[in-house]
Amino acid sequence: MYERMLEAAKKASELSYSPYSSYKVSCAILLKSGNIITGINIENAAYSLTICAERCALFRCYASGYKKDDLVSMLIYTNRSDSMPYPCGSCRQVMVELFGLDKDVTIVNDKERPETYKVKDLIPMSFTKEHL
Repeated sequence: MYERMLEAAKKASELSYSPYSSYKVSCAILLKSGNIITGINIENAAYSLTICAERCALFRCYASGYKKDDLVSMLIYTNRSDSMPYPCGSCRQVMVELFGLDKDVTIVNDKERPETYKVKDLIPMSFTKEHL
């Protein structure tokens, strides 16, 4: 399944709109059905309006009617080989609520040396609805 997700992420990365950073990132989310939903980073001159690939993919899942229990794993990819596309804090927080603490997130760059983490390891002591 990793290979299918990686291929989907590589294809999606070509659609990234990243004229300011030139840092293309894509995300592939595997569904229980075996389907894969992708997202890309989309930048904006007003930087705070940029959306990361992880949130784009998660929001697409929910907009398509899928919920946390339908989502199996996530792969985040960049076509660069000089850095890994670790998710930002905002994406990590959204992953906690929309993806789940015990799910796997694989992070890989063009060198294809994947690193896999649980969401709870990416954001320890996360903020959840139980804290409200």
